[in-house]
Amino acid sequence: MQSPTIRRANTSDAAALSAFAASVFALGCPETAASDLDAYIAAELAPASVLALLEDPNIFVLLAETSAPEDSAPSAGTSIVAYMVVARRSPHPHLSTTAPAEFRKLYLDLIHHGSGLAGALVQAALAILQDEGPCPIWLSVFSENSRAIVFYKKWGFRIVGPQEFVVGTDRQKDFLMLRDPEENPASGG
Repeated sequence: MQSPTIRRANTSDAAALSAFAASVFALGCPETAASDLDAYIAAELAPASVLALLEDPNIFVLLAETSAPEDSAPSAGTSIVAYMVVARRSPHPHLSTTAPAEFRKLYLDLIHHGSGLAGALVQAALAILQDEGPCPIWLSVFSENSRAIVFYKKWGFRIVGPQEFVVGTDRQKDFLMLRDPEENPASGG
């Protein structure tokens, strides 16, 4: 398997990122009704929504891409295989920390699960945030996604409370996780 490259997304990536995000979103909430998934995707992952996200100066998006094999058609180009959305300043009503960042989304296609790509994206995001000054980081993770919870704990996050995440009309139980700057391990390994 070809190693993906990581880069910051820009507005020209909106359509491709929207399509990829819609294709992998269900992996994070496998027992959600199709109608609720469709409603969330239409509202949050449509090209216009993704474009607005990419235009927001408080947000950066990292893409992991693979190039088409050399013997493929010239139009094959690159394919998105993962992405991560980070908000630089994202206050949370249940956190007393000042100006925390938020890991808003981190999704990979199935073939890249367990490959180390998620860790590479987190490392790249942390490097960008560190350049802007150390800060606490929070995220919300589906309470039934034990694999993701273990992953985030390896990166220094801890569960600090419940969090509701709404997908369509489905109110899902998430965990609110926090990573303090002084407790940050250099890597998730």
